[in-house]
Amino acid sequence: MNNRSRLKHLLILSILTWVVAVATVGYLSYSQYPVMVWALSLAPLLLSGVFAMMTLNQSQTELAEANRQHSRTKRHVQELQLKIDRFEYDARKAAEMRRIVLNSTQEKDHSLRNMALALDHAMDEILTVVDGLEPEDAELIRTRVEGMKRYSADLQGLARLELKSELPARIEIDFLKALNELIEGWSTFGKSHKVKIRLDNPEEQMPLYSDLNWIDNLLTRVVQALIRMNYDSTLKIHIIGYTDAELGEALRIELSIQGRELSEAQLKSILTEYLSIVEDGQEIGPGLSFVVARRMTQLLNGFMDVTQGPAGTEVLIVLPRNPITDDDEDSTVI
Repeated sequence: MNNRSRLKHLLILSILTWVVAVATVGYLSYSQYPVMVWALSLAPLLLSGVFAMMTLNQSQTELAEANRQHSRTKRHVQELQLKIDRFEYDARKAAEMRRIVLNSTQEKDHSLRNMALALDHAMDEILTVVDGLEPEDAELIRTRVEGMKRYSADLQGLARLELKSELPARIEIDFLKALNELIEGWSTFGKSHKVKIRLDNPEEQMPLYSDLNWIDNLLTRVVQALIRMNYDSTLKIHIIGYTDAELGEALRIELSIQGRELSEAQLKSILTEYLSIVEDGQEIGPGLSFVVARRMTQLLNGFMDVTQGPAGTEVLIVLPRNPITDDDEDSTVI
């Protein structure tokens, strides 16, 4: 017997007991009092019994409704628990997927570095056998091997950047002083291509919070790539400080050189893919230099672009002068 049936039986017994009690009292008192007095004295007893039954019935109705509400709440809680379990399962699967993707990406970058090392070793072996060849053939092979060694070095640098084994350490540097020292080294390289380097309208002071090794590495890659692609020209470097809408106080470095004009397809891929340009049997293309330089610029919280100028190639590099980051760590040059 359930609680509902038990309550129903108790209600019936209560009603029968009350009826018997009222009947007994009425029977025993009927002959002792006048009819009117007897009826008036018995009426409150009857009314109290009716009200008690009505109250009991209303309580039973409210109890039934409370039980139904409890069932609905319990079912809703169970549904929410199922959703929570599902969300936890999805979160675990997403975390596992992120771990797999991260491991896969790291394995890819490690493989990239290993392939670059293997390529560099193979080029060294080729160089050891060119001495027995004809001078023209030896020079051709040596030129192409040097191009492949630059490609290998860029691959290794790109792998280290993606693995984030090297991050810039930002300190205050005198950018103009550092740039003038760099230009001296670039000018020596430019003489082999009859390329002069000219710094246009620098400001008197230009402090920059950055990593000097990274700045050297970044700009040297870009400058040497531009020099290799051109001959008997002038490389102009223009620098201004300004307030950028996104970066705040920023440094705008514009490099332009007259000479070779890149095609639309070359410009489209020069920042993302290996670009080879062969002229007179020599590899003069930038390879991955602009790809690595662009990634370094991004890690310095700036941006880089390569466009076709009026009579040659133009490179724009924008760097924040005082970037705010959460992880300023020591780094080494690529």
